[in-house]
Amino acid sequence: MDRPVRPVALVILTACMIYPGATMLWQGLYPFVAGEWFNLVGDPGPWMTFLSTRLGMTGASAGMVVSGAKTLIGLLWVGGVLGIWAGDWRAYPLALGAAALSLLHPGGAMVMGVIALICLVFFREKAEEVPA
Repeated sequence: MDRPVRPVALVILTACMIYPGATMLWQGLYPFVAGEWFNLVGDPGPWMTFLSTRLGMTGASAGMVVSGAKTLIGLLWVGGVLGIWAGDWRAYPLALGAAALSLLHPGGAMVMGVIALICLVFFREKAEEVPA
């Protein structure tokens, strides 16, 4: 099977799918389950702070934008990495977009986004090297 990336990169991308992918998916869907915004230790997070201070958005509208963005990035991670595992080249842009968008979230998501971009760009499979 000709996959978009090498098997070692698939394992690393799976770790990236778990964090930040699955965690962002959970954080984005959390308000619809619990009825309140997701925050750790009373900190609303860097995106919520940016939207409320720099762009002047109110709490509810900023919260919906942040929840939607996190849900989208989480779905991109899950769909992209699972598609790459299946050998579908159409999933490669999803994983690439998820890794690029993860760079916008400071902290661990940014670090995992850099690692995923390295795997997606430099650990590509070459058709002439793959045994038939």
